[in-house]
Amino acid sequence: VDIGKVITLCCLIDALLTSDSKIDLKLEEAKMKIMLATAFAFCYVWSVGGNINSKDWDQFDTFVRQQFEEDADAKLGQGGDLFSYEVDVHHRRMETWEKSVPTFKYDKTKPFFDLLVPNIDSCRFGYLLDKLVSVNKSVLFTGETGVGKTVIARAQLLKLAEEQSVVPLFLNFSAQTSSKRTQEMIVPKLEKRKKGALGPPRGKRMVILIDDLNMPKLETYGAQPPIELLRQYQDFGGLYDRETLKWIDIQDVILCAACGPPGGGRNSTTARLLRHFAIFAIPAPSEYSLKHIFKSILNGYLADFNQSTKTAGDGIIDAAVEIYSRMSAELLPTPTKSHYVFNLRDLSKCIQGILQVKPESVSDRDALVRVFFHESMRVFHDRLINDDDKQYYHTMLSELATRLFAIQIEPTTFIQKPIIFGDFMKVGAPKNERLYEEITDMTKIRNILQDYQEDYNLTNNKNTRLVFFMDAIEHIARIARIIRQDRGNALLVGVGGTGKQSLTRLASHMCGYKCFQIELSRGYNYDSFHEDLKKLYEQAGPNNQNTVFLFTDNQIVVEEFLEDVNNILNSGEVPNLFDKQDEYEKMIIGCR
Repeated sequence: VDIGKVITLCCLIDALLTSDSKIDLKLEEAKMKIMLATAFAFCYVWSVGGNINSKDWDQFDTFVRQQFEEDADAKLGQGGDLFSYEVDVHHRRMETWEKSVPTFKYDKTKPFFDLLVPNIDSCRFGYLLDKLVSVNKSVLFTGETGVGKTVIARAQLLKLAEEQSVVPLFLNFSAQTSSKRTQEMIVPKLEKRKKGALGPPRGKRMVILIDDLNMPKLETYGAQPPIELLRQYQDFGGLYDRETLKWIDIQDVILCAACGPPGGGRNSTTARLLRHFAIFAIPAPSEYSLKHIFKSILNGYLADFNQSTKTAGDGIIDAAVEIYSRMSAELLPTPTKSHYVFNLRDLSKCIQGILQVKPESVSDRDALVRVFFHESMRVFHDRLINDDDKQYYHTMLSELATRLFAIQIEPTTFIQKPIIFGDFMKVGAPKNERLYEEITDMTKIRNILQDYQEDYNLTNNKNTRLVFFMDAIEHIARIARIIRQDRGNALLVGVGGTGKQSLTRLASHMCGYKCFQIELSRGYNYDSFHEDLKKLYEQAGPNNQNTVFLFTDNQIVVEEFLEDVNNILNSGEVPNLFDKQDEYEKMIIGCR
């Protein structure tokens, strides 16, 4: 929206002039002209061209340089496009973002998904979000799935929460999100300021980050009710109470959002809402960036391994990035293969899997390469549905093994001698003593699975009798691998009677998890589902019991169930699950 770009330009200039690194207003006139002209050029680039696709940056760069040709005061960066430069207010010129990128130091105490390797994109878009939020301007990040929109925004808001008086609130939209549910997610997080007014705690500002902003489905007349609710707040600064129908002013709340381009279930968002946002398109990381990010993580993790094992790090990342690139380009989704959608999260999960091994279970370079083969197959290969696609993958893996690691392995070997890893070979071992290692003795694993089955039957008073043929063994190992991972969620697809539930229950027991399932009965409805979710949260929270929530397609009585499942997957929080304050407080006290 044209007027929106002008407003963004004014907000960016306002932020630069009033920020902590603010311009020295006592500069002599000539230096002040240079400073202001350079700052204006920077703001012009990002406000007018911030939502341009990265492949058009060079063309836009040429246009901007022509615009400022006659302005000798604007000290534009030379070499590269203007999106690669920030304003250095101390030296009154533009400097490359690369100089502002902090060095990454691997911290093994941090969970994998909390690791953020700084790069140019995280620096420049984090900086823009910081500046615009400081002047209460809403920001929207857009870009393809998995490019880091949410990660960058979330990291910056958490940083602001530590440094400034900002309270972040993270929401996720889905196709089933309603206007009522959106209001229920926001209003309870606010405090009463005065009669008819709500806001965050006094002296603080709340920044609400909404992920997948354009996911809510269209209603009969083409509108998206949750979007209209947000637009009402942006336009008028408040909402109506749904019970009393009285107007409520919402104070000191800033909306920020992230969304992908329309298509694949995502809808176009009305310009009436978008005009309130500064919009920035985050480009997909280059191959160089991807390799830099994941090499920093993997090589940092391998610091405690022997020298032979460390040498495999760079080659593994090169292979993983190539697999991701080729799978994305050559195995495209079709109506019968609609799930063939690969994004950067898959590449991330592949590396996360490698980080499960310990020095004791990997003796040399070749052993670590086999870990990589296994993890890449679990992430990419297990999604494939026909023999031709699987053969393509096996051939690609064989070719990479020869080219990058000088290991000769025939494509058929991956079928005849499947690679299996697991941490369940020591029955009864506590979680912190389990070793994620390769399993080669099929007779031994059958006996161990038999022991687990007998223990499961005794513990749960069941009479399960599974036959551990090769496919069953592989599936159990795959499910157990997912359960042991952070954010390990699995969608098991297959015709009825293939053992999806039975294998999951056994794998849960093997990992020391309790399997929780809802039980349908006559009249089972949304309220009944919420009561079951309360039991689930009580089991996992106050009772401190590792829990697997096993949910089948037959149990989806109403579509709203999926909205709650989506919230559990994205944020772990189901809005208005605990309607009564004492229930909520009891749950919090129980978790302490």
